[in-house]
Amino acid sequence: MNQTNSSSSDIAHRLESPEAVRLALAAYDASLNSIISMGVIRDGTGRIVDFLMETANRAVERSLFMSPDQIIGTRLLETFPGNVESGLFALYARVADTGEAEQSIQHYTDVYGLEGWFEVSAVRPEPERIVITFMNVTTSKRAELEVKRQADLLQTVLDHTQTAISLHEAIRDQDGTIVDFRTILANRQAHRLWGDLAEPILTKTFFQVSTPEQQINDFPKYVRVVETGEPDLTEFNIGDSWWLRLTAKSGNGVVISNVDISENRRYRQQIEMANAELKRSNENLQSFAYIASHDLQEPLRKIQSFGDILKDYYAEIIDEEGNEIINRMQIAAERMSLLIRDILDYSQISSQRETFHPFSLTKLIDDIIEDLWHPIQHTNAQIDIGCGQPLPDLTGDRLQLRQLFQNLLSNALKFHKIDSMGRPIPPIVRISAEKVAGSDLPDGVKSDLFIKPEYWAICIADNGIGFEQKYTDRIFQVFQRLHGKQQFTGTGIGLAVVKKVIEQHDGAIWVESEVGKGATFTVYLPV
Repeated sequence: MNQTNSSSSDIAHRLESPEAVRLALAAYDASLNSIISMGVIRDGTGRIVDFLMETANRAVERSLFMSPDQIIGTRLLETFPGNVESGLFALYARVADTGEAEQSIQHYTDVYGLEGWFEVSAVRPEPERIVITFMNVTTSKRAELEVKRQADLLQTVLDHTQTAISLHEAIRDQDGTIVDFRTILANRQAHRLWGDLAEPILTKTFFQVSTPEQQINDFPKYVRVVETGEPDLTEFNIGDSWWLRLTAKSGNGVVISNVDISENRRYRQQIEMANAELKRSNENLQSFAYIASHDLQEPLRKIQSFGDILKDYYAEIIDEEGNEIINRMQIAAERMSLLIRDILDYSQISSQRETFHPFSLTKLIDDIIEDLWHPIQHTNAQIDIGCGQPLPDLTGDRLQLRQLFQNLLSNALKFHKIDSMGRPIPPIVRISAEKVAGSDLPDGVKSDLFIKPEYWAICIADNGIGFEQKYTDRIFQVFQRLHGKQQFTGTGIGLAVVKKVIEQHDGAIWVESEVGKGATFTVYLPV
C-alpha cells in the first residue's frame, strides 16, 4: 500500500465502524481545504526543531503544487524551509506546546520558488501531533492588496488636493424615500474645513449635526441631486472665506467638492471696481475730448474767417510778405483743425461688442474706394481687390473697420514714389485675404494675442516709398511721423487709429517694408 493509503489506515484505526471509516476517508480526500497532520520532532532539551509530515490529502496539490506522495514522510523545514521566515513554524510550535488552536494568514516564500499567501489553521488533536488546515489564497489576497493599494493611492491624491471632498450616502425609509445622509469618506481638506465639527460629521447623520438653515436649504438640494443626477453649483461663505461647492451624484448618495475661492473673489471684486473706475474715466475722457475739440474748433474757425476777411478786403493795403503770413496762418489753422478731428476720432473708438455684426469686406472696400476717388484719379492709382479671389465676410464694428482700411488705403496712395521729373509714379495697391491657423501667425504678433484657432489675414500691399523695418513699432504710435509735413500731409494719428481698432477686435497687425520697395500691411482678425 502507498503512503496515502497508510495515512488513511491510521485514520481508520481511530474510528469504530466500517461505515464511519468509509465516510471519514471520503471527506478527508474530498475536502477543498488542504490538510496535513504532523508529528513533533524535539531535540535533547525538549525544544521543537521540526515536524514530520505524516498524512496529506489530495487538496495539497492545489495549494502547494506537490502531490501527497512527495510530502508524506518528509520533514517540514526540509520540504518547506520558508516556514521559519513566514512565522508559520513558530505558530505550529506554539500550538504543539500549548494545545491552543491558532489561525492566521501569512505570506510564504522559499528558495524552491514557492511563493504566495496562505490562510492556515492549526490544532493539536493529541499530544505531540498537530493538524494544519490551509488554503492558498494568493489570488484573492493579491486582489485585496491591489484594492488597498488603489484605495491608499486615491486617499493620498484626495488628501493632497486643495479641494475639500467628502462622500455622503443617502439613508432611506421603508418606502425608499431619502430621509437623511451619513458621511462615508472625507479627505484632509474636508477635515480642515469642518474644524471641530469633523468628528460629529463623520460619526453622526446630517440631521444630527446640521443647523436648521442647512436642513431647509441643503437637504432638499442633496435629495434633488441624487434623484435627478443633475449636479448643483453654489457659492457660500464661512466668515470672510468664500467657497465654491459642487454637489454631484455618486451611487446612492452625493460627493461634495468645496474649493476655497476667497482670493479669486477678492481679485474679481478688485477687477470689477477697477473696470467701473476705468469706465467712468473713459466716459469722462470722451466727454472732455468732445467738449475740448468743440471749444478748440471755434477759435480756429474764427482765425480762418478773419484770414479770409483780411485777404478779401485788405489785400491791396497788405504787402506780399503780409499775405504770405496770412496764408501760413490759415494753413496752420487748417492743420490744427484736422489734428483736433483726428484726436476726437481716436478718443471715440470703443470696445462695445453690441456694434459687432457680420458684413461684406468686398462691399466695404468698394465704399472706401468711392470715397477715395479724388486721390485715386490724381495719382492714376491701380487698385486690385481680392487678387482674383473673393474677399471674406467679417464680423465686427463696420464703422471702425471702415476707418481702419480707409487709413491703410489712404497711406498706400499718399506715400507714392516720384519719378525723376517730379511726377507721381502711379501707385499699385493689392488687397487680398486668406484664412490662417492661429499657430501660424508671425512670432512678432503672438505675444500680443490670446491665440484663437483661425484668423483672416488681410493684406494691403503697395509699391510706394516704403520705410526701414526698424520703424515698425514707431509708426503705430500717436503723433509719430517718419516724414516732414512739407513732404506728406497728415497728423501722425492715422496708424494709431488702425492699431487701436485692431486691438478692439482681438486682432493684430504685421508690417513688412523696405525703402523704395513699398510696404505690406497684414491685418489679422479672428474668423
